[in-house]
Amino acid sequence: MQLCRRENGGEWRAEIGSERSMKRYLVGLVLILGFGYWGYTWWQDHLAETKTAIASEARQQAQNQAIADMARSANAITDWPATLANNKTVRISPIMTAELQKLWLGDRPVLFIGSVHDVAINKDGTYQVTVEYNLIGAQFIFVENEMRVSLNCPESFGKQLIKTAKAAKSPRITADTAVVALIERIEKSTEKGDEGGTRTVYSGIGKCVDAMQLTGFFIQTPKR
Repeated sequence: MQLCRRENGGEWRAEIGSERSMKRYLVGLVLILGFGYWGYTWWQDHLAETKTAIASEARQQAQNQAIADMARSANAITDWPATLANNKTVRISPIMTAELQKLWLGDRPVLFIGSVHDVAINKDGTYQVTVEYNLIGAQFIFVENEMRVSLNCPESFGKQLIKTAKAAKSPRITADTAVVALIERIEKSTEKGDEGGTRTVYSGIGKCVDAMQLTGFFIQTPKR
């Protein structure tokens, strides 16, 4: 716009005011558009995260249900961790062999959820799979002792565990295996700890009745 300045400067001041108003308008528009874009991006990210969380929870629930179905099909004992922990989340006191003998030994198998510690081949072609109780994601935590099961499992399951271990791109921190185990005897041993001390390990020796591998970040949900 061309200015025609007068002596009193009226038109000049009017043009200056108009230019400032336009600048404020443009700055405000840029801010509104910027915040609008940020809000839209945040909302889209929030929706994506929500969908991912819902899908993850659904997979976790389905996995827990599959474990429950497997245990139910084998008539397995599932509440032994609660009994051993006296229904408390954390047990600090040492475990006694007699406690596990009462809970694990018998005609019914037990459900054991943990992480694969080792896989070995037996002379008859079956696989000896050792699963260690994993505290991360477990419903009950035992501080003083470690528990394992060493089971004679079918060749197919042993090979599948080895295949999964080879393909893993990063170590799992939560349980990776659920087994239904028929325990025949319990062995107590002492091993070197990770920080120079010793640790007591209770191992249930027996046979694998059924088993399944776990996926994702496993968290054991309370029984409903």
